[in-house]
Amino acid sequence: MWVDGLEVGFLSASREPCPVCGHPTGDCSGSSEPPKKIAGFNTIEQLVGEQTWLVEEPIYEERQITPYTKTTVLKYPKGTQIPLEEARNLGLT
Repeated sequence: MWVDGLEVGFLSASREPCPVCGHPTGDCSGSSEPPKKIAGFNTIEQLVGEQTWLVEEPIYEERQITPYTKTTVLKYPKGTQIPLEEARNLGLT
């Protein structure tokens, strides 16, 4: 099939498990459990330094101002991409 001068091919359904959500037949309906692992994630050691983690909820950090006063500071707002190593240090993975 040609679309705007480019040849476009269509893939047929393979009925294999979805690599993202893990649904056994690939019918990702949204009712499936979250993925236990994602294909390609943490499989190539050279890329671990370049992988990022999406912060889904704001992350706050408590800081000591004086010996008797603490404050809470927004460290990473929701939607921020942080390095994978930082996500591990925060206990997100």
